[in-house]
Amino acid sequence: MASLDCGTVNFGDEYIVNTLPVMRQFAKAMREHGVRPTLECFDLGHVYASHILIKEGLLDEPYHYGLVLNVPGSAKYEVDVLDFFVRKLPKGAHWTVMGIGGKANLDAIYGALALGGNIRVGFEDNIYYSKGRLAASNAELVERAARIAKDCGRPLARPDDVRAMLKLRKA
Repeated sequence: MASLDCGTVNFGDEYIVNTLPVMRQFAKAMREHGVRPTLECFDLGHVYASHILIKEGLLDEPYHYGLVLNVPGSAKYEVDVLDFFVRKLPKGAHWTVMGIGGKANLDAIYGALALGGNIRVGFEDNIYYSKGRLAASNAELVERAARIAKDCGRPLARPDDVRAMLKLRKA
């Protein structure tokens, strides 16, 4: 798997440029090399851009989305925003949500579980365990997320489960 950013986005004081022609080129290259994309969406227009790639036959099911919320300059993490994004995904798509930053990260875990999605945690998205307290490790963040998922009655996916769900080949 590899990320396919589905549009241009402000990223704090920086920006990431991805035009439709570039996205088409990446989607074709990923398909040629047997790489399943995670369709990274920072704004709602990115979800709609992914629909264009699907309509053009450049992406294969099952689709996997990474909804990246709370990056300064893009869509903020709020439950109603996440809900709206999820309602605009193709039927049957798998998705994770990444709430960037401490509070948004923890809120996103609960939001994803409530809306039937999946969660992602780690230092790439958040370095805090709680307000003002740095996480000791990625493992600490993963353990908390696993505990929350179990408390919500959600089973934890093992690597083989994810490979089957996303139709990935074993390395």
